[in-house]
Amino acid sequence: MLNTPFSPWPSFSEEEANAVRDVILSNKVNYWTGQECREFEKEFAVWAGTEHAIALANGTVALDVALQALGIGAGDEVVVTPRTFLASVSSIVNAGAVPVFAEVDRDSQNITAETIRAVLTPRTKAVICVHLAGWPCDMDPIMALANEHDLKVIEDCAQAHGARYKERSVGSIGHVGAWSFCQDKIMTTGGEGGMVTTNDRELWSKMWSIKDHGKSWEAVYEREHAPGFRWLHESFGTNWRMMEMQAVIGRIQLRRMPDWHATRLANCERIWAVAETLKGLRVPEVPQEVAHGGKRLAKSPSQAVSHGARVGCITCCTPALYHTLHA
Repeated sequence: MLNTPFSPWPSFSEEEANAVRDVILSNKVNYWTGQECREFEKEFAVWAGTEHAIALANGTVALDVALQALGIGAGDEVVVTPRTFLASVSSIVNAGAVPVFAEVDRDSQNITAETIRAVLTPRTKAVICVHLAGWPCDMDPIMALANEHDLKVIEDCAQAHGARYKERSVGSIGHVGAWSFCQDKIMTTGGEGGMVTTNDRELWSKMWSIKDHGKSWEAVYEREHAPGFRWLHESFGTNWRMMEMQAVIGRIQLRRMPDWHATRLANCERIWAVAETLKGLRVPEVPQEVAHGGKRLAKSPSQAVSHGARVGCITCCTPALYHTLHA
């Protein structure tokens, strides 16, 4: 849908429509024939402050490829929050591992180093930190705990584009950042899309291979071989590649992120300021070292309707899909 004065989300413009048209008419619509995905990966890595990024079909497979590349499988336990979308947990189950829920902080609604420590066992191999609704987890204590127990940390950044922790972008702190560009996210690649980010070249190489039928980056780009077309597979994988049409939309929306993020934070400040005047409503204080992503503001649905109407502002509530996943 093209923009209107009060357009729904996602919101696209003629720029995206024309860019997609150009890609389609170029006949270069696949990762291996076009350049949009590769350029999107480079630009997103710079934006996220990481060495590497891999464009993927959707955000769920971003979690899947991260777990697989980290060697998480049968018999392993992965600590995760119950306050998340199902994919953060189902990816663990699909890897053959066991999700273990840690309690969440009262304010951020995120798991913490203390709550993670409380559920560690000898079988714990990894932690998935979900930056819920754009509020980053307290990552320094979590990474210290991970180093202490030799745990791998995946940052689920699906709702946290633009969020920062102590001047660092989310997705650049753990071993892997997993991002979603689904239509309801802060930025989108046209309905579905995902990305993984990392500073570990070996881990990046594994994920790059897994998402593309086991092709080897090193074999394709760094080794000498006879001229002519050939597939260079050195392991097994699957097809989780992003399409060029997705990537060209993502590149446009990524350029808009600085302005979008500033607007979101300004809107958050306005809503929080009004919320603080409401009796019986506790408004959590976001720490100074955190830049919120502004994905969602949690509020009672009944309060959102009644108070929103009185003060003349739009309020948001946490939908059912983000309610806790266990009793």
